Amino acid sequence: MLPSCALCGHRDAALTQPIREGESCPRCGSSWRTRATALLIMRGLGIKPRPMLELEPDHRRHGLGISDNPEMARFFYRCFNYSNSQLDVHPIVDLLNPQSSMQGLYDFVICSDVLEHVPPSAERAIASLASFLRPGGIAMVSVPVSGGETEEYYPDITDWSMLDGELHWTDASGASHIDDDPEIHGGDGLTIAFRTWGAEDFERAVLSNGFSSIERLVPCPELGVPEMPWSDQPVVIPPLMSGMWLARR
Repeated sequence: MLPSCALCGHRDAALTQPIREGESCPRCGSSWRTRATALLIMRGLGIKPRPMLELEPDHRRHGLGISDNPEMARFFYRCFNYSNSQLDVHPIVDLLNPQSSMQGLYDFVICSDVLEHVPPSAERAIASLASFLRPGGIAMVSVPVSGGETEEYYPDITDWSMLDGELHWTDASGASHIDDDPEIHGGDGLTIAFRTWGAEDFERAVLSNGFSSIERLVPCPELGVPEMPWSDQPVVIPPLMSGMWLARR
């Protein structure tokens, strides 16, 4: 039997392909990453994984998306008391200076491929995610990772601006630097990549900043989330791979 999309339930052979980005569900346009996100949230909330379109809405559960994919977000709007936000275009959630009124409001938070774009300190941003959650709440977090240690592209950066495609930045000593080829990811607003996380470094950072547990994604081919062949066939820019985790406060 062909796999079902974890969002809309459509069955299609395209869902067997381990391609992280890009629309692979012909019906709803979901990607491997958005289906994996839905899978992790359902598992974390104790919901038997199945297409989200089949779930009975439960608006007692509050969720927050940090710059979520709009096509995925519509399924969360349907199922939960959910709101989506942005990092650099309105509506804004500032992970480095969170509003105190947001503390302890949510049963789940989705933070997908965001924490590589947060300027130092990324650990403070992780602590903010934990603070948004009620006790026992969950966060789906994903970042591109390497097998080695975390690489900070701009150590001790304090200020920066983009000019003609170059990143002009200042470090804590006041010294000025220019990166003529900064790593810019797609999306709305300013999406400079500040780091590549090491997988184990990331897990330690999560557990040191407000979360009690973290577990890696377990694939679910029947819902369009096949295992990614990271070890010998990287699907993302080599030598990167994408880590996806479920963390619990």
